[in-house]
Amino acid sequence: MRFRAIAIGIVGGLLIGAAITVLRSPLHSNIEPVPLAEDHGEIARVVMQYRADVGPLVTPIYTQFLAALNKDVDVIWVTGYQPDLDDLKTRQGATWPARSTSVLVNKDISTWCKDRFVALHYPGITGKAVLCAPVRTRTANPLRTNDQEVPYRLALDVPRLFAARDTLVDFDGGDFLATTNHFFAGPTIIEKNSPEEVGATFKTLAALTEHLSQKLGSKITWLGEDPKLSPPHHIGMFLTVMGQKAAVGDVRLAEKVVAEHPEVSDALAPANGEATPEFRADLTTRLDRIAQQMESLGYTVVRVPLLPSATTRAWMSYNNGIVETRNGETIFYMPTFGAKALDEAGAEAFRTSMGCRVVLIDCSTIWQLGGSLHCLVNVVERK
Repeated sequence: MRFRAIAIGIVGGLLIGAAITVLRSPLHSNIEPVPLAEDHGEIARVVMQYRADVGPLVTPIYTQFLAALNKDVDVIWVTGYQPDLDDLKTRQGATWPARSTSVLVNKDISTWCKDRFVALHYPGITGKAVLCAPVRTRTANPLRTNDQEVPYRLALDVPRLFAARDTLVDFDGGDFLATTNHFFAGPTIIEKNSPEEVGATFKTLAALTEHLSQKLGSKITWLGEDPKLSPPHHIGMFLTVMGQKAAVGDVRLAEKVVAEHPEVSDALAPANGEATPEFRADLTTRLDRIAQQMESLGYTVVRVPLLPSATTRAWMSYNNGIVETRNGETIFYMPTFGAKALDEAGAEAFRTSMGCRVVLIDCSTIWQLGGSLHCLVNVVERK
């Protein structure tokens, strides 16, 4: 038993040493990586997480999305254990992507891949990414705690594609939105990293901003600086950018559709029905502030329907999709929620006002858990 413990310790030490080597060794020492913009470029590689017990909820979403992409897209699957991977392959069957790579964490993980890291790329160089990870903290949800291992496991198992970097900052990947012209950050990061939360690591907002800018390779633009005045969710739940156009969620537009099509309310049932009038009014005000800030930054603002439910953070958000440009055409993979009239209104807003082709991805099985397409997929390389 003692020999076994020593052997395990040696192996563990070697793994830790390898991880440190990966973290300290830049892929390109003479070039600094920058955030991978989400508003343009053809998707070349994605990372997605999977666990078997939610297979019926997420597998149809993965299948629809991957079928709409080019067939040469690389897919990195991250699962907790081998049985999860086996279940995924069985469920996907003939739709299993030819260019797939599998990584096992050997711990229970969730499916929310977007929050695990922020992907940086080296300008002018394809096939390499730096995964900027949040500081490792013990969370109330053990799945979220284990999720923190994902960027480091990717760097260890696929070092030709990934390196990992600890930012020493508490965040979710969804708290950021990288675009061609700005690298947006949500003020929930300020709240998570206040001196009251993590000691005196960042004594001022300026110190936090400078640290993030250095770690993530780009100047930070805060979407507001007060969490009490900003939408209480990830940026991707209320903002989509395509070049100089910005789509911002609007509760009033959704309420108008519900008034004309009462049956839309039935689709809210999995999330305990409608949000209170007070919450909707407050969220409307917060979203208006985002629209005003985006206009002040020079964006043409388009408002799109957004309908919150009575469940915290469960919103029917058409912003929670993924942008791609391919062969000169802008494509928006837009989630739908089984609310026909509202889904059509969301698609029309993006199609007409944002000027893109809309590909519908049915996310009616998952949105009530607090996210949809953008939350499930982490794009790590674009052409």
